[in-house]
Amino acid sequence: MQPPVNPPLSSTSSCKILIVEDEYIIANDLELILQEAGYPVIGIADSMTEALMLMDQQKPDIVLLDIYLKGKETGIDLAKQLEGMGIPFIYISANDNRSVLEAVKATQPIGYIVKPFREQDLLTVLEISRYRYAHSVEMKLREEKALQIALTDALSASGSWEQKLLKAAMVLQAHVPFDFLSIQHRKGNDVHRFNYYRVGFEEYQTISLVDIQQMTSTTVDQLLQLEPGPIPTGLERYDGDTFATFCKQNRFVQMLATTFRLESALVMPLGVGPVDTFCITFLSRKGDSYLSRHLSLLERLEQPIVLMLERALAFDEVARLSEQLKRENNYLQEEVKTLANFEEIIGRSPRLLRVFEQVTQVATTDTTVLILGESGTGKELIARAVHNLSARKGKILVKINCATLPAALIESELFGHEKGSFTGAFEKRIGKFELAHGGTIFLDEIGEMPLELQAKLLRVLQEKEIERIGGKTPIKTDVRIMAATNRHLEKEVAEGRFRMDLYYRLATFPILLPSLRERPGDIPLLAQFFARKAARKLGKPFRGISETVLSELINYTWPGNIRELENVIEQAVIINDGQSPLRLGRPLENNFFAMTTPGPMSQPDAGFNRYGQPASAKPRDMGDVKQIQQETEREYILAVLKQTNGRIRGTGGAAELLNLKPTTLEYRMEKLGIRKVLSMQSPTSSND
Repeated sequence: MQPPVNPPLSSTSSCKILIVEDEYIIANDLELILQEAGYPVIGIADSMTEALMLMDQQKPDIVLLDIYLKGKETGIDLAKQLEGMGIPFIYISANDNRSVLEAVKATQPIGYIVKPFREQDLLTVLEISRYRYAHSVEMKLREEKALQIALTDALSASGSWEQKLLKAAMVLQAHVPFDFLSIQHRKGNDVHRFNYYRVGFEEYQTISLVDIQQMTSTTVDQLLQLEPGPIPTGLERYDGDTFATFCKQNRFVQMLATTFRLESALVMPLGVGPVDTFCITFLSRKGDSYLSRHLSLLERLEQPIVLMLERALAFDEVARLSEQLKRENNYLQEEVKTLANFEEIIGRSPRLLRVFEQVTQVATTDTTVLILGESGTGKELIARAVHNLSARKGKILVKINCATLPAALIESELFGHEKGSFTGAFEKRIGKFELAHGGTIFLDEIGEMPLELQAKLLRVLQEKEIERIGGKTPIKTDVRIMAATNRHLEKEVAEGRFRMDLYYRLATFPILLPSLRERPGDIPLLAQFFARKAARKLGKPFRGISETVLSELINYTWPGNIRELENVIEQAVIINDGQSPLRLGRPLENNFFAMTTPGPMSQPDAGFNRYGQPASAKPRDMGDVKQIQQETEREYILAVLKQTNGRIRGTGGAAELLNLKPTTLEYRMEKLGIRKVLSMQSPTSSND
């Protein structure tokens, strides 16, 4: 893979020079100086047209180039042509205009001489430029080799094609700049588009067809019917009028150009194997982004990229044959499996031991199980235990929270959909019931399921078959169903919000989990377990929990149950100095949710809390409750940020400690006003 450059220049006599200068006296002086120094001058041109004519007769090794020439074209225009020919050039100019100098830098000259110049200045710059140019050949070879290796690594990495191509796009960005990259993969009649929008330095947003639909207010059918237009037979560059023509021929690119204000393009078609074709379209907001060197680079990379894509497609075909297994493995990697001996379910209370006995009895059957209990009592752990003790333990356990999905999406999530069955259904989707075939599906918060979907779930229980949205053929399924809820389903049935026939189908074997306040003897065991777990995660020593704190934990009513206890302990570990027993990070009082009415909250001020209410007053309405929840979340996030010295991203950052995506945490911080507060304080401040 050789860059299109002239061979290294070893002596002055072998270095032929063309002078492009519109001032006769300066051009003549340059010629005399160069000839005396032993450099052969092949000619003098005062315009771009004359320079190109001379180069047709004899190719120079170096061009000395003035910026302003006779005629409409400038030295910068000629420099772009020289770049495509692989001829190095040195500017000679007295111009110091900032915009002109920026344009000069963009053409990547090997040197720059400022007028007026001395003879020695000219020869020194020329010698240094020749040296740098000679050694740049080797550097280009190394850079392109490194680029080829990086592209191979990106396309060979695990993950979806969307992820692989994004990595490849990030690698190419430094060599072929773009604001928007669109990659079309066609295999037979199937067409897949991958679109990446650059939103910042090394920050990219994947733009789906749904996103484009929302941005452009087009319908799904209109988007799917957009023809990609004629694909060029080879590498093509489009700017100015050619870009406008390209957009007229390619309606999809025209839509992108209008939406993202794009003005130039570089198109690279690739034939990969007998049936696969790729078309990579680089798009930029600048009208002159793509130069000859970008075309030359991609020409040299074309065959290596084709080989990389062929290899990636071959691996993809192997992966496709084991698609079901791969989906199960990916799903299981996100799940925390509980051992069959209830190792993760901590406690020795009689109520909990009774639950263990029920789990052992029902696990070996295929009976539907309904797990009841307040929020935070560990219903999911019990579901895992039932699955892990069953004959289906070698298959997948799929969980879905019916409360976290919009009603319009639950059916698609459970049963899947066919391509084009509704707005946004650009591809066929396998539902959770198909994914769980042979295993177990756990429907958490089943009481939140819409009535119209309850009838379809009842059919699954009765007929053992599902039907995708838009599908015409029922699909047999072998799935054990477990469900959980914190609602009183009998009351929901009585009030018409839950089907009676579905309730009796689900409640074949109910398991009622005790609340934490019903098993106070287990609280010290749970607190110790959560404290050690949090200390390991945060990399801090654990010095135990004082008797005073344990007593406070035991006497609290725990409206949030085990989940609340874990959060309280994790906060205590975060603020702990690692040298003393844990102390609690907040008072264990919650007047709104507690089952019994505790005493007033102790406040350092004159009996009022931060919401302007009396310290012992209950919230007056749901607005007060929401404000209390937001303030609690805000204090917790601030405590974690203090622990990480304000660092959000990376290992040990606040996002990792809170088990959130960095973007999600930044959104919550902005919503809670934390970003503004932190920016107004000094780094050493410990206040909120």
